[in-house]
Amino acid sequence: MKKAFFLIVLIFLSITPLQALEEEFKPIILEPEERAQEEKISPYTKQALKGIIEKEYDLNSSAGMFKEQLTAQFNRGIIKNTTLHAHMIHTLNETIADGDKDFNYDSSLINVGLSGKFRSDKEKYTLLFDLTPDIFEDFSHRFLLDAHIETTRIKNHTILFGSSRPQVGYEGGNSAKTIPFLTRSQASRNFSNARKTGVKADGKYKWVDYEIGGFSSDIRYHEFFPGVEGNLWVDFKPLANVEEKYGKLYVGGGISHGERSSTDFTVASSAIRYNKEKFWARAEYQHADGSNGGSGLTDKKGYGYNLTLAYRLTKKLELLARFDDFDKDKSIKNNNSREYTAGINWYILGQTARIMLNYIFCENEAKSDSHRILLGTQIIL
Repeated sequence: MKKAFFLIVLIFLSITPLQALEEEFKPIILEPEERAQEEKISPYTKQALKGIIEKEYDLNSSAGMFKEQLTAQFNRGIIKNTTLHAHMIHTLNETIADGDKDFNYDSSLINVGLSGKFRSDKEKYTLLFDLTPDIFEDFSHRFLLDAHIETTRIKNHTILFGSSRPQVGYEGGNSAKTIPFLTRSQASRNFSNARKTGVKADGKYKWVDYEIGGFSSDIRYHEFFPGVEGNLWVDFKPLANVEEKYGKLYVGGGISHGERSSTDFTVASSAIRYNKEKFWARAEYQHADGSNGGSGLTDKKGYGYNLTLAYRLTKKLELLARFDDFDKDKSIKNNNSREYTAGINWYILGQTARIMLNYIFCENEAKSDSHRILLGTQIIL
């Protein structure tokens, strides 16, 4: 590194002799305190890199561990800065059903992207690409995930234009970076968990948060505007004045309604979330009269509900349990599937470096029961 530095200095000096003759040479000498301050500011010092390991991480944040190091600042142009980021989840999966075992290694998720601010400081942009291997989906339909611009020019609001994840249900509208288990709940992965192109507004106030949006009902660029979809989600915060004493409580609900290729769909959702210090709990219910989510378009009526309890033994170790009941088609009797999940999360560096261990017992009314053991790693750069 020192040799490279001296080489750059020598090249620079060799091409600027005339400037040195025309201007009086005035060397800049930093005092020890100034030199220490400049070294402290740089994100590339040993101290800064060491700080990545030693810093306290917010488990609700999905910012990458090398955010400062992977951010480029621009002095000119409409873009002020841009950050390169990557998100990877890899899983070892053992499934046992009818006495047969199936062991797999799975690259569950590989995303890379760019995000940053415009010169105004009130607008942001995001591009996210999916590089996850998938033999069932054409690469052109899944390559581009997020592609949007946000503005905060309206007080207490963020307005977003482009491709993003609508808030259909609570968990289904959240990033994979912060969900507690390696798999989403059954209702979430079927009725929700899809990106769509349109416009939405997020409003945040002391007593209530909300999101409202209108989108094309297409998913992953299969069709050009096959219909319109509208979404609304509202969270009430009844403990807003006493959160420090009693914890945070969110009571929310929403509806998604639309039409795609002459098929109507409606998904109604409700959720309760509570967290205080080391404990948190979440319950969610979703009912679908047709849906247009992660499992695709369907006119079938179904429902699902789940309850998750979690306790953080330490800042890095968390225990979780979830009960999840799902009926994908109410017209068929005795068709429910119930998942009982126990999990351990080890937050090595918050969400940016996490190891997850899940055990799932799936009780099926229409087929044989099964057991699954999943060991996964999450890295966010």
